[in-house]
Amino acid sequence: MSRDLSFWKIKEKSEAENKDIYKSLSEGKFLTYVNEIPVSQIIDDFHKAFIKWINHDNRYYEKDNEAFELMTTYQFVRVDCYEMTVDNMNKVIDIMIKYDCPLYDAAIDVRFDRA
Repeated sequence: MSRDLSFWKIKEKSEAENKDIYKSLSEGKFLTYVNEIPVSQIIDDFHKAFIKWINHDNRYYEKDNEAFELMTTYQFVRVDCYEMTVDNMNKVIDIMIKYDCPLYDAAIDVRFDRA
């Protein structure tokens, strides 16, 4: 299964739609209503969670037929998943939930904020 999993932490409410926030953050834009996140810690968490995977520069990981690539800014993490199992995608989601960054799934335009 291939999928783009994206994460950010809202600082304050905005009228912007999630798809527009996603687009801006993907382009590396800084948004005042989005919190900065501890990218170095997050990358370390990915390394620990996927320690048995081949790791290229802490950005591209692969094991057997599965792979993912990390794209990060000070406010945003996007994980481009290639043929990853649901269990491994859930590992990614769990890492980011720890930083109060819920999943945004661009394929269905849904952000899974807590109610």
